[in-house]
Amino acid sequence: MTAKQSLLVLLLPLVVALGGCVGAQTFGTAARAGDTVAVEIGRQLNLARQNVTLTVYDAVGAVTTYGPNDSHVRGIVDMYPDPVSRAVVGTMTNQDLGYNATTTGYLINSQVTQNDGDWFQTVMVLDLPASMAMGDATVSITDNSTGTTISPSTVTVVPGAGSSNLFTVWMPWGNTVPLLSPSFYPNLLASMERADRFTVTFATSTVIPHSIQMTFAHTSGVGVPWIVNPRGDIKNVVWHDDGTTMTVLVTPTQGTTLTRIKDFKFYIAGGVSGLTQTSLRAYDINGVAVSGVTATVN
Repeated sequence: MTAKQSLLVLLLPLVVALGGCVGAQTFGTAARAGDTVAVEIGRQLNLARQNVTLTVYDAVGAVTTYGPNDSHVRGIVDMYPDPVSRAVVGTMTNQDLGYNATTTGYLINSQVTQNDGDWFQTVMVLDLPASMAMGDATVSITDNSTGTTISPSTVTVVPGAGSSNLFTVWMPWGNTVPLLSPSFYPNLLASMERADRFTVTFATSTVIPHSIQMTFAHTSGVGVPWIVNPRGDIKNVVWHDDGTTMTVLVTPTQGTTLTRIKDFKFYIAGGVSGLTQTSLRAYDINGVAVSGVTATVN
């Protein structure tokens, strides 16, 4: 287990409580064959079920392979820290808050995200094979889009027959929602996965600007644009779209210039196509144009 993997576990209180280790084991340490388990797989920026091959090796070497979009891979979701957690508040205000919060934030930024304040932990939820030998099993995950193999995770298979979790929703009177629609339940987790999106990131060869204004063109009638700001606590992202042209303005929330250019990042989702950047203007705190600022859209 690398330092990078172990640090990301700090973003999930549940994982900390269970002693989980990113890339080393599931949330719990044991499950029955056929059970649904959750595996921490680090901070994956673009991992998606359609690009994943998952191989499960049981304790006696029997191999089960789940290919792209296999129904046994229930979902790949990103889990964010509580924005009022000591780690977030302590890092942003430079206070330890009695639990070394600034140290946590420093290590995550320097060792995991390379100073990208968009903190999250990626979790894969999957159904184990229905037939497995008892003992330690290994789960190996390959991202086919990059050819990268994620550090394997382990789970101890215990006696008994497990079952796939339907992720049903219970109302106070005990009924599941929606009533009489069990086919809905498998989609509950998948609906929490990241939608297709464009990621807009910035770099500067001079100084960090106070604000950035951009325009984009996109194909008319395809999708409905939706901009997502991963750091709403430190910056505002105001945008307008007329159906073919989108204007975006990024400014700090506190009136003081951000200290890291990476914090200007935002996402463009909503199924749009043909997205191209048509202009970029950057300004300092006095409204004077700043040169040397560039954006990447991918």
